[in-house]
Amino acid sequence: MIVAFFVSSLGDTDLAKSTITRLIEQKSVNSIFLVPMTETAIKRTDDLAGNEMVSRVSLDEITQRPEVLLEDKISHEDLDNITRFIDENKIQRAYIGVPSANNDVPYQIANTLKIPFTVAYEYMFKSPTHRFFDYVDSMASKGNCDFAVPLSPAKDDILAIHPGASVYEIGHLSLDRLKPPAGDTGYIKASLLAEVDDDLVFVSGTTQPMEIDNDFLDALLMELSTGKYPTLKLRMGIHPGIKNPDLYLQTLLQTCEKYPKTSRQFKIIMTDQIEGRLTDPLPSTPFILRANVSGPSAAEAADRITQAVPGALLNEAALMGKPAYFHEQSVTPYLPKAWFSENVSSFFTAKPQKPHSREELGLEETAPTLMAGLMAR
Repeated sequence: MIVAFFVSSLGDTDLAKSTITRLIEQKSVNSIFLVPMTETAIKRTDDLAGNEMVSRVSLDEITQRPEVLLEDKISHEDLDNITRFIDENKIQRAYIGVPSANNDVPYQIANTLKIPFTVAYEYMFKSPTHRFFDYVDSMASKGNCDFAVPLSPAKDDILAIHPGASVYEIGHLSLDRLKPPAGDTGYIKASLLAEVDDDLVFVSGTTQPMEIDNDFLDALLMELSTGKYPTLKLRMGIHPGIKNPDLYLQTLLQTCEKYPKTSRQFKIIMTDQIEGRLTDPLPSTPFILRANVSGPSAAEAADRITQAVPGALLNEAALMGKPAYFHEQSVTPYLPKAWFSENVSSFFTAKPQKPHSREELGLEETAPTLMAGLMAR
């Protein structure tokens, strides 16, 4: 069997990569085409570019248009070129990753496919404004589509739109990674200018619309500025998939300036990777901390984790029993809501809970194993 993986964002790309590894280990397919549809996905798949089982062909190579990587929609001519690519390479099954941004391209491709395909919806929460839900009915109606989702609430969301849809629960990479810290994380705290005994809070940035992270930051700093939490040290990571890091950083810093006294406790982590993407000079401000600490590393060292929406690192924290909080109340988490704090103040004072298990969620196999089973049918 020959299969193809169309990927866009970090989450769907990482699931695709893990699934590809499992397919190769199981010798379940004859060859694999990996089609990154964005610059983010291209960078994320560089490590697979030399694998003899994997042919990486980016979307701009297929359409012969470099600008396609930045577009939210593509033309009929582009879709014809993709169909031709599938036919010429005798591809028999496809994986369509759901992007974090509201991008129509994956769904446009899905709705032109004549071969069986699986839509990988690996979100751990429902966002009512996400474009995915606008396409569920058209994709499910084709008859050659199934959906891979993390947990039963996500399955219910799809079936509420199209009752006859074929939906499989496969779990999530963040649930598979559940484990205690590998060792001493004191050096990570030190890199973030936090003492070993400090209560370190990691604020995980998102790729949601900018105002969501900014409103969230405003709420955090407003509560922090009350002076009730002198032992807390907050460190915010910028998501590597953010589209306009200059505007994003500028917006966050404007909010920071409303609460000048919080600079002693709150810093935005500036990695070399993010700084290298900035076109404007990095401003001189006490709210920025240069440190090459990734989001996962900061989360591992943190005592509590928060995010505007319940993304991967936040869900991992909730599963581990660390205090966890998401701010955007318009979204619905797929993990039990009782595992999260109700508001900022309760989060800042919350105590660790007993760790949870994948078995509590009815999961026995890992997400890549179950996804590989779907792709190898």
